[in-house]
Amino acid sequence: MKRTLILAALTCCTLGISATPAIAKPSLPAALAAIVNRYPHSQFGIAIYDLDARKMVYGLNAQRFFVAASTTKLLTEGTTLALLGPAYRFTTNVYRTGPIDADGTLQGNLVLEASGDPNLSGRIQPDGTLAFENEDHSYDGSPDTKAVPGNPLAVIDDFAAQIAARGIKKVNGVVIVDDTMFAGGYPESGTGVVVSPIVVNDNIIDVTVTAGAKQGDPVSIQVSPETPYPMFVINASTGAPKSDRSISVPEGDVAKDGSRTVTITGTLPAGSSPILYAYDVPSPRVFAEMALTQALKNRGITFGDIFVVNTGVGFGEISANVIATHVSPPLSQDVKVTLKVSDNLHASIMPYLWSPKHTLRAGFDLERAFLQRAGLDTSQIVQNDGLGGSAFIQPQFMVHYLAYLRTRPYFTTLYSSLPILGVDGTLFNIANTSPARGKVHAKTGTWGAGDMLNQRSLVSGKGLAGYMTTASGRHVAFCFYLNNLAVPHGQDSSRVAGQINGALATAAHLYAR
Repeated sequence: MKRTLILAALTCCTLGISATPAIAKPSLPAALAAIVNRYPHSQFGIAIYDLDARKMVYGLNAQRFFVAASTTKLLTEGTTLALLGPAYRFTTNVYRTGPIDADGTLQGNLVLEASGDPNLSGRIQPDGTLAFENEDHSYDGSPDTKAVPGNPLAVIDDFAAQIAARGIKKVNGVVIVDDTMFAGGYPESGTGVVVSPIVVNDNIIDVTVTAGAKQGDPVSIQVSPETPYPMFVINASTGAPKSDRSISVPEGDVAKDGSRTVTITGTLPAGSSPILYAYDVPSPRVFAEMALTQALKNRGITFGDIFVVNTGVGFGEISANVIATHVSPPLSQDVKVTLKVSDNLHASIMPYLWSPKHTLRAGFDLERAFLQRAGLDTSQIVQNDGLGGSAFIQPQFMVHYLAYLRTRPYFTTLYSSLPILGVDGTLFNIANTSPARGKVHAKTGTWGAGDMLNQRSLVSGKGLAGYMTTASGRHVAFCFYLNNLAVPHGQDSSRVAGQINGALATAAHLYAR
C-alpha cells in the first residue's frame, strides 16, 4: 500500500524493554507480553523457532491466519529461486520484420519482444549489480522517496545504439512491443503499478514536485524520464506551511496515438522538501514503444510515411532477424531489489515466469508442489498473487518455511537480500538504536486503509518475518504479525506499526535463549 508520512518513535524503554537489562532478566513471554498488552484492540500472531535446536521457542496465536501483506514475498522469491535459480537471466530481443535496403532503410517494423525482465531501467550498475533506494520510487509521496540515480532509459538507449550500429537510417514501419508473454494490463493492488511483461523504469515516470516560495504560488515539476508518452499540465499550487499534502497525478486523458495529457492538481505546503510522485503509466506497452521510437530518432533514425499494421507478429519467421539484445543481470540481483524495497511489481511478475505456460494458475501449482516437497502444510497459507495483496498466513507456517529455506543452496542469496533492522531497505528507519540493530534480517509487510469518519488510518496488517541472531548467540526464525492497529491522523501508520514489530524483535533478540 502507498505510505503516508510522519515521524513516530517507539523506543525500547517506552515499550517496556531495557536496552541494558538488569541482572534479573525478564522471561521472553513477559517481555513480549509487555508490548502486546499495550494494544488491546489489535491482534498479534507470533512464532519464534530455534534453528539450532529445531524447536518452537514461543508462540502466540501461531495457528491463526493473519493478514500477511508483503511478508508473502518471502514465499514468492523463495519459489523463484527454487524454480528458476539465482543465475537465471532474462534475454530481451528486438527484431526486424523486413529487409534492410542498401541505403539503410528498413522495410518493416521493429519489434521488441517482452521477456518479463523487470529491470529495463537505470538500476543496472557497471559491475552488473542492481541499485536500489531504501524508500523506492513506487512508494511515492514521501520526503524519503528517491529514484535510483542515472538514466532510467539506459537499456532503451542501448537498444537504439545497437539498431543504429546495424546501419539502419530510416524505418518504413513502426516500433511494436509484443507484450503477449502473459496476461498483464492490470494495476497491482499495492502501489497501483501496471503489471506487464514489458517493464521500463518499473513502469513509472517520476514526477518531482517542488513548492513555490509562498502560499498560492504554482508548484514546479521535474519529470524523469522525459518521453512523448505523457504531457503534464500543472494545476497545483503551494499550500499553507505545515498543511497536508494533496498532490494528485491521475492517469490523464488519452489521445488517438496512445499518449496522455495529465493534469496535476492539489497542494504542497510552503517550506516543504521536494516530493517525488509516481506516475504509474496506464499502458506499459505504449510507453515503451514511444520511448524506443524517440531514442531511435535521437540517434538520427527517421521514420517513413508507411504505416505497417500490426496484424500479429510471426516470431517463428523472424527469429533469425534479431537486431538488438539485452541480457539482464542474474536473477539473484532482482531478488535483492524485490525484498530490500518490497517491490510489488517485480513480485507480481514472478509467478507468471515459474511455468512455461506463463499463467498464475500454472505458476501457483508449481509453488504448491515446491512447498509440499518441503514437507510444509499449504493449508496454513492463502496466496493469490506474488506481492501479498490478499494473502493470509499462519505464523507457524512462516517459521517452518524459513527453517526449510535455510537448508537450501540458494539460502545465502535470499538471506543477503533481506532488509536489515535499522540499516537498510524497508527497515532503514526502524529500531535504529536497538541492541538488535544489524542482527535481524527480515521482510516487512504493510496493508491498511483510511478511516475518513475518524480522520485516521487503520493498519490491517503489519508483518515482520525472517532471521535473527539473539544476544545469547542462538539463531532463530521468527514471524510477527500485527493486525488492525488504528493510527491517528498525521502519523506515519506504517512506521508506527513497524516500530512495534521492531520492539518485538528487540525483545526476542534480548530474551530468546
